[in-house]
Amino acid sequence: MKKILISQRRDAIVERDETRDALDVRWAKVLFDLGFLPIPVCSELAGERSYLEQLRPDGILLSGGNDIGQAPKRDALESQLLDYAKLNKLPMLGVCRGMQMLNHYLGGGLVEVGGHVATRHLLKGDWASANCYSEVNSYHNQAVTEKTLAHSLEVLATAADGVIEAVKHSTLPWLGVMWHPEREPMMLEQDKQLIQTIFKREFR
Repeated sequence: MKKILISQRRDAIVERDETRDALDVRWAKVLFDLGFLPIPVCSELAGERSYLEQLRPDGILLSGGNDIGQAPKRDALESQLLDYAKLNKLPMLGVCRGMQMLNHYLGGGLVEVGGHVATRHLLKGDWASANCYSEVNSYHNQAVTEKTLAHSLEVLATAADGVIEAVKHSTLPWLGVMWHPEREPMMLEQDKQLIQTIFKREFR
């Protein structure tokens, strides 16, 4: 099975004097059911140069949670994951914050946006139509727009208000989406196909 490293949200639990990495348990089942071995990674090991080399991943998944800047060690780990993926030309999928982190890493920015938290909306664009996407979930209050998009990313889909909902890298097998495949009550067939395609290196 191909090993997919997954970043996690990082939260300070003050009443227990703990800092925790956490990941929605649905991601493990999603990836395992699709034939991949999910391996959550630890933000406290950001900067340990041998950490990722010892894990020897076949792909990277940057998950949701935490705005960029809220958890510096998570930000550092995800930058390290992207460095590793770039060096080794590994496939990478960024989900919600993960897509935002991809854009940030490549020099893009974010803007505050309304109407995208705990709702659903339609996708627009040829890529969305070709991949049978119509309506997706939405849980973000920051967004990538045409003005804040990194130069090396290409827009695949937008919402009706112009907010960018899916991107790909111009040369690397990297994809970002703003919806959460793992949060659907029944996982969409197009999301299954998307994940299988990116991590089997068939994505162009």
